[in-house]
Amino acid sequence: MGAESAADRLAMLGTDDFGTAATISSSTVYGIFDDAYQTVIEATGEVATTAPQFLCRTADVSSVAQGNTITINSIAYKAISIESDGTGMTTIQLSRD
Repeated sequence: MGAESAADRLAMLGTDDFGTAATISSSTVYGIFDDAYQTVIEATGEVATTAPQFLCRTADVSSVAQGNTITINSIAYKAISIESDGTGMTTIQLSRD
């Protein structure tokens, strides 16, 4: 299987398919937003929580740093972790701002 091009990645992230628009420093970036529930086991028992994350092209978020605000679906999140996978894609772990 051949390598995906930057255009292929952008097409996959567009809102016509799986993508969601996000605003970062007044720029619009497209990616896949995931805010699935997960269960965390703590000393007091199980706690249901969310672990929001945004998968996008690395080139689109090269200047994003921890603590930056990312707005998705009118909700402000803070970037808590930025993880490039080496293939041109980056996952930004988020927390509600």
